[in-house]
Amino acid sequence: MNTSLLTLAADGGYAALQGAIQRLRSVWFPIIQTSVASGLAWYIAADVLDHPQPFFAPIASAVCLSISNVLRAQRAVQMMIGVSLGIWMGGVVHGLIGTGVVPIAVIVLISLSVAVMIGRGFIGQGMMFVNQTVVSSILVLALYRGGAVYERIYDALIGGSLAIVFAVVLFPANPLTVLRRARIAVLVALHGVLSRTADFAAGRREAAADWPLSAVDRVHEQVGDLIRARATALQVVRISPRRWGLRGSVRAADHQALHLALLAVSVLQLARVLNDLAPALDGCNWLPPTVPAVFAELVAAADLTEKEPIAAIQHVVAARLLAKELHSVARDRREVVLADAVQVCIDDLQRVIDLRLR
Repeated sequence: MNTSLLTLAADGGYAALQGAIQRLRSVWFPIIQTSVASGLAWYIAADVLDHPQPFFAPIASAVCLSISNVLRAQRAVQMMIGVSLGIWMGGVVHGLIGTGVVPIAVIVLISLSVAVMIGRGFIGQGMMFVNQTVVSSILVLALYRGGAVYERIYDALIGGSLAIVFAVVLFPANPLTVLRRARIAVLVALHGVLSRTADFAAGRREAAADWPLSAVDRVHEQVGDLIRARATALQVVRISPRRWGLRGSVRAADHQALHLALLAVSVLQLARVLNDLAPALDGCNWLPPTVPAVFAELVAAADLTEKEPIAAIQHVVAARLLAKELHSVARDRREVVLADAVQVCIDDLQRVIDLRLR
């Protein structure tokens, strides 16, 4: 291996290490909370209550708190109900038919069916409730010990209750920070889509065969995180006394987040319209200078929306003037569709920035 390859490998390894450290730094506080809560859960179940196999207690705390401060209280409630239900059903099945191949299959069938039937709304959202129900029922059969069913329910309630204390009372997530991080992630993804589309419009690069489909998953993933962040923020200000004072600010930030999701739709639609139009007109060389110019203004506005909203507004105003010109020079239906898609994107971006300034 020559020197250049060694240098590249070293640089790549250093960059990977930096990325790993940065990821750890971003979640170190939730990790500390989870570790302390799990240790306390074991201490209460094993040392205070003298349970001989108190593994459900620290598991419950660790699963509920984990490394994320998103939807912690909801996970704790789902886990406690799911684990309690699974342990109880496992104990019933063991008492009727014992343990082994058939009982395991039967308990999985019953626990999944019951979880699906009762897991609606707040309790059934996501897979936490279903998974904890079935896993707990299996563990009861696999590790059955006489008189341990209710003991394990208590352990699960201990771990879940500690998780709620940590997530709701002691260390509730800052809802504005949760929303801001999710909002920035969506804006970064949308900026990437607009930047690449601007390159296509200006003829600086060719669109890939799967464009803009390749961007859809990335944008939707960030929008999904934004949805979970919104749910977390609203839950925190509703149930955590330490965050009640932020209710008004969270309502405003949540309203902006909702319009940001609408902006994501319009950006993807704009990329699709331009991509669908270009092949019919032999690439993007046909485009008037107005089109690359308006895309450049949209890219700049998206980049500044969170950091410098006043400057972002200036780019939106420039984009709006260019969009009017684009409408005036549209020659057929397809160009009108492109101009309309540009206008919708500008309107949605303007709304997001205006809400940021309030």
